[in-house]
Amino acid sequence: MAEPIPIPLGGADQDYNSVRSRQGLINMLAEGDETGYRAVKDCPGLTDFADTPGAGRSNLFVNSGYMYAICGQSLVRCDKYGNVTTLGTVGGGTARGQIMANSVPGDNQVMILNGIGEGFVYTDAAGLVQVTDPDFLSTVSGTVLNERGIFARRDTNEFFLSEISDFSAYNAASFATAEQNPDQSKAAIAKGSAAWFLGGRTIEYWQSITNATLPLRVVQGATKLRGISAVHSLADAGERFCWFADDNTVRVIDAGSNTMDKISGLDLELKVRGDGTPDFPGFAVTDDAFGFFLDGPVHKIYYLTFPTEGLTWGFDFTTGLEHVRQSEGLDYWRVGAAALFNNKLYGLDVVDGKIYELDQEAKTESGTIMRRQITTPSISAPQDWTLPYIELDMEVGQIQDNTEPHISCDYSKDGGYTWVTWGKKSLGKRGDYRKRVTFRNFGRVPRHKNLILRFTVTDATRVQFYQLWAAIEQDG
Repeated sequence: MAEPIPIPLGGADQDYNSVRSRQGLINMLAEGDETGYRAVKDCPGLTDFADTPGAGRSNLFVNSGYMYAICGQSLVRCDKYGNVTTLGTVGGGTARGQIMANSVPGDNQVMILNGIGEGFVYTDAAGLVQVTDPDFLSTVSGTVLNERGIFARRDTNEFFLSEISDFSAYNAASFATAEQNPDQSKAAIAKGSAAWFLGGRTIEYWQSITNATLPLRVVQGATKLRGISAVHSLADAGERFCWFADDNTVRVIDAGSNTMDKISGLDLELKVRGDGTPDFPGFAVTDDAFGFFLDGPVHKIYYLTFPTEGLTWGFDFTTGLEHVRQSEGLDYWRVGAAALFNNKLYGLDVVDGKIYELDQEAKTESGTIMRRQITTPSISAPQDWTLPYIELDMEVGQIQDNTEPHISCDYSKDGGYTWVTWGKKSLGKRGDYRKRVTFRNFGRVPRHKNLILRFTVTDATRVQFYQLWAAIEQDG
């Protein structure tokens, strides 16, 4: 019998992937780089932290010792103990809103955009008050620069500014048009001493100047010929910001150099853009996509969710690799915003009224199954071959006595068009940590056909994949 040889667990867009069922990870993170995975481990699970009055529909914003969010029709804030206070009604139906704050040290003024064009200001002294200044215009996207709110005016190529240190006051003269390349202004984001205005087809770059009325000027020649397709896909990602672009790709701009790159790979683009075949028809609805950044201690991840189409895609800036997150009973991940608060990561539920702690030790989502799955790159050969057995080196760790979790294996010999269930194997009992799991008798694989292996764990146990071995026997 042939000696087993190492088979890649995955990498980035490897040429031998099957187009029909490409390699991928669900609720798992890869360690490694584009050339291959060194290991694959669990994503954090979800542990209940706080109850809110409705589904989350904004970013999860940290300011002056609290987390703020729009939940249902209300603005809420949560302290470090999980106590939630409802601060008032902002309305907006199911539209996704945005929360931000002035950058003045010690200033507790919080700005809320409710997703349908209206603005509210919250302070401890005055409570929640709707902005009624006639020079506050309809907007769903804003940012803060030099102690002033900056907002993209809906359905125009204009943006406007608040007064200094006051989100409730506006000057009719404090506006400008993004007209270097005339375009509809959809979203705004500021970093350092500059602001970017994202339109439907272009992005303009403006820098700070000393001017009491309009403290910004456009940088000639710095416009990017790429726009934003989904306003709420825009997310601050450390030194960068990311968004879902008008060409159905995901883009990132480095704020320091103002350079733009594409971070989406073929896996996502096949799903979203399609290729004109029944297998990949493309997404019909993408303008409701929303994104957020998860700033973990090791993994820095931009997540993009398409709620109508049912997909949450993640790009890990630490490794340059992609994965998918998915909650049981949903096609996408129920977490729609994240924040680092009190040295812990928290997530806002966009389905139910919950705030969770993102807990690396948790292997469920609030007690519900967290399905973890890895689909390997496809394997093919120019001649018929036989696969007597495979072996999977793993690290496991049972968290309950008297349980015996399992791993299931499925395989396809036609590149993912049809699948065969091999069955399940035990992952051991409490006290077992290193495990080599063997699966036998996969039979013959015809030449030029793609063999794909898929492993799934649904039990609440820790798993980490290290290496896949395959005993390949070439016929003839």
